Amino acid sequence: MLVRGGSRWSAQRVAFSLLIPLAIAGCAGASTSNTSTSRRSSDANSSGGGRVSDAARKYPLDSLPTDKLSINGHVFRVWLARDFDARRPGVVEEGLMHVPSEEIADDQGMLFVFSDESVRSFWMRNTIAPLDIAFARANGTVVKIWPMPPLTLQTFSSLEPAMFALEVKQGTFQPLGINEGDQIEIPDTVFTVE
Repeated sequence: MLVRGGSRWSAQRVAFSLLIPLAIAGCAGASTSNTSTSRRSSDANSSGGGRVSDAARKYPLDSLPTDKLSINGHVFRVWLARDFDARRPGVVEEGLMHVPSEEIADDQGMLFVFSDESVRSFWMRNTIAPLDIAFARANGTVVKIWPMPPLTLQTFSSLEPAMFALEVKQGTFQPLGINEGDQIEIPDTVFTVE
């Protein structure tokens, strides 16, 4: 029980008061943009201008290894978050936290690479950009796709064993015709840690 100024607060009031600053901090960088603004911002940021999200992240996006993968002929440039990357402990937990949509180009995303297949669950704590997530088996078969709203603590499960999770800006998969059952062509290089 928390005591403040001689009065007792209920557990609910304490929990609520702790969530308010988190929500405010998470929403501070959120904004909307169109596709051309998003591409310009991402291109400018990748040319060494730094990213707004860098200050809030343990691993700035440009410090992460990258690779390319494809789904149905659509190529995605991905930042890699690997659970077996000893040089970047906690990178999987950080994911795309604090990164606004403007810092993610339409053909960019984050690929989470795990060392085994298991039922996976993700949430959007401190994640201010709405995202789509596609869970895939070791052979690249997409087993589940979810749209994930920003800042929710709701969990989104693969429902089936998965070795990969691909996060992209929300609304990316549907117009490209990417569905559950499709194949992600994942290069072997995603398993190579420098």
